Amino acid sequence: MPSPFVGELFTFENPDGSKVTLRGWGNQFQAVFETLDGYTVVQGDSGYYEYAKLADDGETLVPSGTRVGAEGPDTLALPKHVRLTREATRRHAAEARDAMGPPPRWMQRRQENLARRNARSAEGAEAAPPTGSTTGDYLGLVLLVDFSDFPQTIGKQEVDDFCNKAGYSGFGNNGSALDYFRDVSDGKLRYRNHVAAYYRAAHPRTYYTDPAIAYGTRAQELIREALDSLVASGFSFSGLTADSGGFIQALSVFYAGARSNAWSQGLWPHSWALASSYSAGGGRRFSDYQITDLGNQLTLRTFCHENGHMICDFPDLYDYDKVNIGNGIGHYSLMCFGGSDKNPTQVEAYLKHAAGWASRVTTLNSGTTATVEAGKNDFLLHARNAAEYFILENRQQSGRDAALPDAGLAIWHVDVNGNNSHEQMTASQHYECSLTQADNRFDLERRGNSGDAEDLYGGAASTFGAATAPASKWWDGSASGLEIEQVSAVGASMTVKTRAAGGTGAQWHSNVGVDSVFTSHHGQNGWVNLAGFGWRKIQTGAPDGVTNMSAVFALARAKNLKVTVNMDTATVFQTYL
Repeated sequence: MPSPFVGELFTFENPDGSKVTLRGWGNQFQAVFETLDGYTVVQGDSGYYEYAKLADDGETLVPSGTRVGAEGPDTLALPKHVRLTREATRRHAAEARDAMGPPPRWMQRRQENLARRNARSAEGAEAAPPTGSTTGDYLGLVLLVDFSDFPQTIGKQEVDDFCNKAGYSGFGNNGSALDYFRDVSDGKLRYRNHVAAYYRAAHPRTYYTDPAIAYGTRAQELIREALDSLVASGFSFSGLTADSGGFIQALSVFYAGARSNAWSQGLWPHSWALASSYSAGGGRRFSDYQITDLGNQLTLRTFCHENGHMICDFPDLYDYDKVNIGNGIGHYSLMCFGGSDKNPTQVEAYLKHAAGWASRVTTLNSGTTATVEAGKNDFLLHARNAAEYFILENRQQSGRDAALPDAGLAIWHVDVNGNNSHEQMTASQHYECSLTQADNRFDLERRGNSGDAEDLYGGAASTFGAATAPASKWWDGSASGLEIEQVSAVGASMTVKTRAAGGTGAQWHSNVGVDSVFTSHHGQNGWVNLAGFGWRKIQTGAPDGVTNMSAVFALARAKNLKVTVNMDTATVFQTYL
């Protein structure tokens, strides 16, 4: 879906041509708008913008009967910042999603990938390698559309340069879309777009922006017109990147002129799937698309965000229903708020790693000292399994990340079965990708802000473990074994040190049950799941031997015997029956 808007200014038009300036929060499924002095506004049945109030059932916003600007809202005894309940917000957002029709192909591909990841997770405690990688050369399609009443003002070559020219700087952008994906993938993804010649729409723009027609209907009609024209011209679609089902992955549509519709009407910018797929011949089909106005300039953030969906199968990491709930991971990722329009922040470590863009991954075991570099895909990993893990990276406020709220070590808690619309932070309802905020306020989940200068780790006071706040526990409350005892000062190169095996925290425990044992074909690689303690790795090179201890644990499991173990929160060092 298009990047969410947070406090963005919009100018909407009343039927008599008068305009109102409102501040908005939301996305294509759910949004709320206010006057600049904080009074909530909705569009009335007459088409005019009116001050809003809650319906008697408290489940919807309804017009008060007073047009914005007709008289002061303070005379109407209306409260400021009127919002729906969380439940109503989510229900309305779900209804809006359902009304858009079948989900996009990228969502289907992502679900297939998730099923494969969960299958790998069931195989054992180690993190499986990423699946569904997005590397190499990709080619998308860009359609340009103008109208008899709104002819083009930004030329085809300019759009081509915006998509494909190395070092592009038009309209103040930091590079082209090609540059952005090349940079954030450490050169592993080379994404270009074929930009077609302008198509002159069959009708004036007012036909497509008619607010009386169901949202998305005329946008899809316009897209089909433009594709028909391209097919008639003899264009070959064979070079465009398609998935295993023959569906062309990326279709972006720019239409001439500024956005004129109110939210969720006519040609309001959005992305989804065509109601029925479009055959381009040769076994190629179109389904997923994004459409937006050209306005008077081109900007990277939304274009790259949408292509992150279509090309990389990246999910949104904001709350789909976020109008009055959580802020996802704020400005720390392109796939959430993304920082600057013309220099969007990077994709975070979780999705980069899943896309196969890592240049170095260091496993954080007990007694590890690791250096992690900023500005490249250099990650630290501590995994429970293929589904849940911590992944760490160094983020600095420079280059692509100039708009970050903070600099330092970012600690991401990932559960691929989570959902960034679930801000509750409980075992059953939590984010897919959560930033562990060093200040322990969790402002992102609580909608306090979109990131602040106390979120990331770095310096003498930075520790992260079972006894810190926040703690390094898995979502089910069990100890993860990640014990970071030292993080160097914030800088382009940062060093992370974990507690040594057998050091502080290692203790003997008696009468411990064995729930399961896992070993792999890799040498010196064994794990045990101990009742009440969770998974522990059997120490590589242990005095009792990995094989010997694995055999003891296997016997105890088979005979329902108890063991005595010497262990810390991550590692088993010795055991006996």
